[in-house]
Amino acid sequence: MRIFDLRGRTRLRVQNLVEEHLRGVEATLGAMRNAVEAYLAGEGWEKLEEHAVHVHRQESRADDARKTAEVQLVRGALLVGARRNLLDILDALDLVANSAEAAVDFLVYQRVAVPLIIHPLLRDFLQGLVEEWCLLREAMQSFLLGKAQEAVRLCEEVDHQESRLDELHKRLTLRLFSTDLPLVEKMQARDFVDRLEACANAMEDVSDLLTVAVAVSLTF
Repeated sequence: MRIFDLRGRTRLRVQNLVEEHLRGVEATLGAMRNAVEAYLAGEGWEKLEEHAVHVHRQESRADDARKTAEVQLVRGALLVGARRNLLDILDALDLVANSAEAAVDFLVYQRVAVPLIIHPLLRDFLQGLVEEWCLLREAMQSFLLGKAQEAVRLCEEVDHQESRLDELHKRLTLRLFSTDLPLVEKMQARDFVDRLEACANAMEDVSDLLTVAVAVSLTF
């Protein structure tokens, strides 16, 4: 499968830039998970603000990597069709990092009160996000290497994992609203959980774009 119409060094340069962006998004997700885990462990708001700053730095690095890759693509590293596909994928990947950053910002700067009863489910959700990301990263790497069947198989696994997280999100919401918290606190905690779910949704969007890009490449 020829996903890219590239020659030797140009292909390697584009691939390296995309992989650098992947590493940046992964670092942002890791920083987000550490921040939420710190909150669940009872760290104070001042320390959590330091976590939030770290998430910002990781997201900024990921964004810089995306911009560098996009500049290379816009300068004509790929033919128009392949270029558009990869630009769309990079934009969608950027939303994964943005969603992670937004979740931490909301948690920390809104001083969200998350009831203890949903902490175990939140930890399960965070682990599920890690698993979904690992599948997506492998799908991206297979895509870059031109492994069509493997990329599509992994994208299907991403979709299945997102569905599992969707069910877990519903359980989190139901358990949250079964508590005796004031309604305003329930809604605030729900909004935080929704922002975590946005990370899962953004990953699924990337996998959908990857599937389309593979299908398009196979028509030529």
